[in-house]
Amino acid sequence: MPSHELVEWTGPQAAGPVELRVPADSRQLPLIRALARLLAEREGLGREQVTDLVVAVDEACTCLITRSVPGAILTCRYAVAFGSLRVAVSTTTVDGTGPAAHALGWRLLVALTDSLNAWRYEHDPQRETGRVVHIDFAKQFAGRFAG
Repeated sequence: MPSHELVEWTGPQAAGPVELRVPADSRQLPLIRALARLLAEREGLGREQVTDLVVAVDEACTCLITRSVPGAILTCRYAVAFGSLRVAVSTTTVDGTGPAAHALGWRLLVALTDSLNAWRYEHDPQRETGRVVHIDFAKQFAGRFAG
């Protein structure tokens, strides 16, 4: 699966990235949602788009938090580029699984976002733990960077 390097998140029409690293714990969700809301509002997204983005961020983070190993760090990266706000969420999981395509949470993410991808990176394919699962998505908007 693809790996998004920093160069992909920056450029002449990009704002960011903004990265937040917190313990993979549901008690961190209010902070994560607040940052998503702040960034979306800063870029001029409408009320419904802001709500969609915040709900999508919450769902992606919750999906990974429930699968995380004890003591894991959840990373949320936000970037604005070419008329979209891109979000990448990742953490080390117990079994390396992401959301199932038929699960309600995944279907919600599909409905709320304009592009969506989940993938994993295995530090050691022979181990059952230590697999970093990523959920990346984007929300399109007609903001100041739209080309």
